[in-house]
Amino acid sequence: MRAALSIALAALAGFGAFGVSSDCRAGSTAVLVTDCSGAPVAGARIDIKVCCAANAQSSAVTEAHGLASFQNHIDDICQATVTFAGMSPTQFGSGSCTRPDGNGYSKCTVQVCKR
Repeated sequence: MRAALSIALAALAGFGAFGVSSDCRAGSTAVLVTDCSGAPVAGARIDIKVCCAANAQSSAVTEAHGLASFQNHIDDICQATVTFAGMSPTQFGSGSCTRPDGNGYSKCTVQVCKR
């Protein structure tokens, strides 16, 4: 019985190596990318690094309305960059985002203007 419990605990601890971490908060973050005039930008690539999950990385491309979503709480994202053809990469942080609501949902708005 003790051996089975030890094996089960070791297996659960191993999940941390795959990016599952109890340090991560529940939540999601939507990112709206706009151009200098405020129009939505489709096709912008957003790369994020998540600090709580052994620096896991994730990417998404904005859809027709300029939105992309991540299943990460904004406070767990330690680095975020928007890349769009013809524009300089734009880094952003939680300062461009709403504070998380009761469900951990935030929305960030990022402008890509520099060539």
